[in-house]
Amino acid sequence: MVGDREPPVLVSDGANVAWLGRASRPGEAWVTGMGDDAGRVATLVEEIDAACDVDGVTVPEAVFGLLPERLRSPDPGHWCFWLLDPRDAVLTPTIAVDLDPDDPRILPLLGQSDSAYILPGDPAVVRWAGVVEHGRLLSVAGQVTEPTGAAHLVSVCTDVEARGRGLARQACGRIMRAAIADDAPMLVLEMYVANESGRRTYRALGFAEVGRFFSGLLPHALPPRRP
Repeated sequence: MVGDREPPVLVSDGANVAWLGRASRPGEAWVTGMGDDAGRVATLVEEIDAACDVDGVTVPEAVFGLLPERLRSPDPGHWCFWLLDPRDAVLTPTIAVDLDPDDPRILPLLGQSDSAYILPGDPAVVRWAGVVEHGRLLSVAGQVTEPTGAAHLVSVCTDVEARGRGLARQACGRIMRAAIADDAPMLVLEMYVANESGRRTYRALGFAEVGRFFSGLLPHALPPRRP
């Protein structure tokens, strides 16, 4: 905070915008910047940082290198955003089933993921679906709903021993069918750029990649390294 002024929640100059948004951990100040002009987006991110000590930043690829060093994570995640109009969804019969939100098998399976951040018990979760064989949960996917009404696929994970069988596509397909039945206006997801198996899965379901981003905690907010 600067003086007695409240830090801005959102700043924009038309097509370019930066805002303080949802963080993965309580108490973090996380700023996201978007827009057509990379230089202007970087400036807007700095404007929010000047009024509020920012802990993490998410920006498009083209913006990241324009930020001052203090606003660049030393180890950012490189991820991409995908969209799907429900009318373009590729839905085939699925063996996946709906899962109870308290199913004790979900959390251990998500422990095999390096990107799952929505976990059982999160009140934002609308539904879970998964593929079960002989009582064992082999693949799982979840859904949260964005303020726009878009269905956001989250925490997609397949057991390491069952990968390569298309089970993630089955779990996602179950989520997508339910979301479309609920009249979701759009389906969205995000994944690491290097996840080639995920890329094949989501393309097969009809999703299209629409942008790449860097996201990460800033140096002062990183947890201390263990000796």
